[in-house]
Amino acid sequence: MGQPGLRARLSAMFAFSSMILGAQGMLLSGHMGALGFSGQQISYVAASWALAALCSPLAAGWLADRFWASEKFAGWCYLLCVPLLAWGWTQRDFSALWVAMALFCLIYLPTRSLANVIALHHLGDFRLFGQVRVWGTLGWIVVSWSMSLYLELRGGGEGHLGDGLLLAAGLCAVAGVFAFTLPHTPPGSGKGQGASLHSAFGLLRQRDFAVLVIAALASALTGPFAYNFGFLFLVDPGRLALSPGAANMLLSLAQVAEVFTMLMLGGALRRLGLRWTIGLGLLAHSLRLLCFSAAHTQWMAVIAQCLQGVAFTFFAIGSTVAVDRLSPPQLRASAQGLLVVINSGMGALVGHFSAGRLYDYLTLPEGGRDWTAFFLWPGVLALGAALFFARAFRGGEAEER
Repeated sequence: MGQPGLRARLSAMFAFSSMILGAQGMLLSGHMGALGFSGQQISYVAASWALAALCSPLAAGWLADRFWASEKFAGWCYLLCVPLLAWGWTQRDFSALWVAMALFCLIYLPTRSLANVIALHHLGDFRLFGQVRVWGTLGWIVVSWSMSLYLELRGGGEGHLGDGLLLAAGLCAVAGVFAFTLPHTPPGSGKGQGASLHSAFGLLRQRDFAVLVIAALASALTGPFAYNFGFLFLVDPGRLALSPGAANMLLSLAQVAEVFTMLMLGGALRRLGLRWTIGLGLLAHSLRLLCFSAAHTQWMAVIAQCLQGVAFTFFAIGSTVAVDRLSPPQLRASAQGLLVVINSGMGALVGHFSAGRLYDYLTLPEGGRDWTAFFLWPGVLALGAALFFARAFRGGEAEER
């Protein structure tokens, strides 16, 4: 197949993957808040993603490196998620919803790193990665704006914030079928040369790989503060008091910014190298949290979400490229899985529980939350991670220029 046709199929792969998350990710905390869940309970459900990330992607990467074609593995994962999301949509009890989302995360999460492996394997030139990954961002925008319109048409969205779970179930079915049509991506190693989990962890002996992991860990600690509670912050009557549909629309501005920064990623890697590209992403992440801390107007929140687009592209996607460059071919799937374990697993797990406890602790006597303090502390920590990375990471500049 020609390069344009290949890029179109890989672009669609990322679009379906992100649409599944965009349909319900931002609205889920609002749905749980409407059901009367506490901050701790909201964090427990959100932490199911981190719990799954501790084992699921790394084990899946090991299997994809040794035994299973990545596209078939991903297809079955998507299809198994369909009944779980549909069941979660029907639940109003904390325990049942937590079980549904925990199982969904456990099965869905490997598809994220598998998509990276498939794209990087077939593109050849890693600098083309941003050109196909950007369609994941566009897919998120389309489904998120569609849900915002749907909520406004339903009278502001009251009682319908959980409907994104049902839409996500339908998208999983489509993504699963489509995955089986993707170009064949064989296991990353031959017989007798298989990768192992021990080998993937052995990459931590490389200075730059270890620095990347430490920075990702610190960044992941701070991510849940905005991701889990950003929607509740925007609709809080004591702060910005947006409607659910308007809040969801504002949060999607991060993906709008991603479209532009994703198209800039190849140029940034060539001119700045991995060090400064990833470092700028970390800096943008910290500034986003600090903007939320100071936000009393919609415009400050808009700036914060645009910074998130820069942070995601330059740090999250830049880190994916860095792992691919720092890992030997037979370990790339396992290395991508290891990054997910560190970033979305260990760091995020601590961040989820910390954010939930702080959310409950900062309840004001007259109602609402002290949002300034809530976002200030993680913002300072993220700034420290950016400075550490810029100082300690040394590779990836000469070869990218």
